[in-house]
Amino acid sequence: MYLSHPVRRMREDPIDGEAVVLIVTAEDETQREDLETAIESVGGTVTDRLQFGALRVEIAQHRIDDLCELGGIESIETEHAVGVGGDAGEDV
Repeated sequence: MYLSHPVRRMREDPIDGEAVVLIVTAEDETQREDLETAIESVGGTVTDRLQFGALRVEIAQHRIDDLCELGGIESIETEHAVGVGGDAGEDV
């Protein structure tokens, strides 16, 4: 499973009382509902379903380790590390 650097850092040294929004991508899009249930079982809240089997998840930093122990996850990244393609927002 791929973990972005900020996720690894929060997993190793969580800040008590702080929540984070993560993008959790399922290994298999057809198993996304099962993954949602598993995420909720470790204290996460799925706030949005995204493309390619990804879920936007809010979770307390101290629960990231529990999230990482779940099966069926391809990657976990911070919300701002994942972008949606489009124009650069400027004229070139």
